[in-house]
Amino acid sequence: MDYNETYPLVSILIPTYNRPEYFRLALNSALAQTYPNIEIIIGDDSTDNKTQKLIEETYLPLYENLTYIRNQPALGQFENSLMLFDQAKGEYINFLMDDDLFYPEKIQKMMNFFIADKNEELTLVTSFRKFIDKEGIDLAGGPINMKIYETDKIVSGIDLGNHILTSCHNYIGEPTTALFRKKTLTIPFGTLDGRIYNCSVDLATWLYLLSKGNAAYIAEPLSCFRLHAGQQYHTKLVEGVEDLTHLVTTSKKYGFLQYKQDRQQSLQKVFNWIINALMHQYHQAGEKGKVERLEQCLQVVQKELD
Repeated sequence: MDYNETYPLVSILIPTYNRPEYFRLALNSALAQTYPNIEIIIGDDSTDNKTQKLIEETYLPLYENLTYIRNQPALGQFENSLMLFDQAKGEYINFLMDDDLFYPEKIQKMMNFFIADKNEELTLVTSFRKFIDKEGIDLAGGPINMKIYETDKIVSGIDLGNHILTSCHNYIGEPTTALFRKKTLTIPFGTLDGRIYNCSVDLATWLYLLSKGNAAYIAEPLSCFRLHAGQQYHTKLVEGVEDLTHLVTTSKKYGFLQYKQDRQQSLQKVFNWIINALMHQYHQAGEKGKVERLEQCLQVVQKELD
């Protein structure tokens, strides 16, 4: 692919940790992009040298737009992502989690919206995404992976944010899914109102960006989110509830949930999440600390509902 500086630079940021086989597939999907002006930056937190060897022997000799950073000591996923964001020279940012995949035209089709956005009213572009299993086989859709719209559409960021908050579903997608303008994100990725998120890092950032302008939604799938046993969200039930509680109770100051009916609906959804989480934790031995954290969330939400 020819390097073409007449197009705005897009930075694809790949944080990786001990997944050389999945990482290789993810990187190949980034290198296969049809958009002509891309840099790819990799932050490697691995505890072995398998990914480093793969990069140095197979990729760095061939791709001038590829930057590899070996973190020693490891930074952790949150700090690794922040480091990559700081290193990015692109006007636009797209994270690519090391177990996910891009479709070849993902960046091109998303950048078409930004290039046409002469007044810079768009803050992010997202799309429908497919779920795949550990082998890369398509998984059936469901409540957590529904199309918001049947055709491509530009929507108010506030309206889309309200839809997310009242349903408590991440309709924008995981970090891999969305492309956004770097200068619009003036707070650290994965934070909101000074709080570092532990689970819903993507939603914290999406809500902040949606508060700043419009969003474009592309109805066709342009990325794949891989579901497998090694993902952290499987063990972060309490952290996810804490994030959701903060997200909903904080969102009003960012322009969301301004109508009482919407706010009550959103809080009731969170209330139900907490009750379900408590029922789960009460059946777990030695989980007193987690139960106490969930009960604190419940108190916050009940106060807001009252």
